[in-house]
Amino acid sequence: MDVNSLVIYAKVVELQSFTRAARSLGLEKSTVSTKITHLESRLGLRLLNRTTRSVTATEAGEGYYRYCQQIVETANEAEQFVETLSEEPQGVLRVTAPGDFGSVLLESVFTPFLRDYPKVKLDLDLTPRMVDLVSERFDIAIRASQQPLRDSSLIAKKIVCIEMGFYASPEYIDQKGVPVTIRDFEHHEIISFINDESGLMVTKNGKSHVVQPNTRIKVNDILACREAAKSGLGVAVLPSLVVHNELQKSRLQEILSDYELPKATLYAVYPSRKWMPSKTKVFLDYLDGKKLLK
Repeated sequence: MDVNSLVIYAKVVELQSFTRAARSLGLEKSTVSTKITHLESRLGLRLLNRTTRSVTATEAGEGYYRYCQQIVETANEAEQFVETLSEEPQGVLRVTAPGDFGSVLLESVFTPFLRDYPKVKLDLDLTPRMVDLVSERFDIAIRASQQPLRDSSLIAKKIVCIEMGFYASPEYIDQKGVPVTIRDFEHHEIISFINDESGLMVTKNGKSHVVQPNTRIKVNDILACREAAKSGLGVAVLPSLVVHNELQKSRLQEILSDYELPKATLYAVYPSRKWMPSKTKVFLDYLDGKKLLK
């Protein structure tokens, strides 16, 4: 049995293209085509329907693909097992994270991690979308959520609980004044990255209040909200994680600090695998909320 043919066939079905499969595997397209032809000839079955625009698996080919997938997964697990035997972590660590936290993670986590483990290379994908870790072959996803993560096929490690707060620039405060109560807050211009159409829940002395912010700017990026607040455009609702430097340098000030906002939790999410590469193990151990909050 030519195991390489099974790997090539699985990649062709996955990408639905001889050309893309060849590019992904680093082979010539003619080699891929020849391997598939020989495989079909040996099995006596047509595995693929080919047109000028697409390649799809036949009914028999779809069933055969599932077995090929298992073989490829087992081969990958075998490679990961060998990696775990290495005394020094090495290889490419593929991580996906929200772009908002990219600079925070690079400064406080990834940079020192790469210094400590020089044989590890980082492939960092900063995106707001929910990446499929298994099919896209990522080792770890960093995800922030105000609700418990529910995907039972993945393991979630809690990194840190993130407090939210109200922040404004000294210039804005000089011009508009400091809101003393949450009702005063309703009359200020607000910069928000969260969906506040149903109101903003705040708590003080055990009592909850729902306020309707006068949102002037809504943007789906935390760092853009922070920059808008620094520019004096309004009061921003921000995670404490991204304002440490601004507070120390007096670029932002916290207001209404006696009111609490719902917290978010930062998780490291990864597939449950029988053998985990040492590079992934040491990175999970390296992730520490204290590092992020420095």
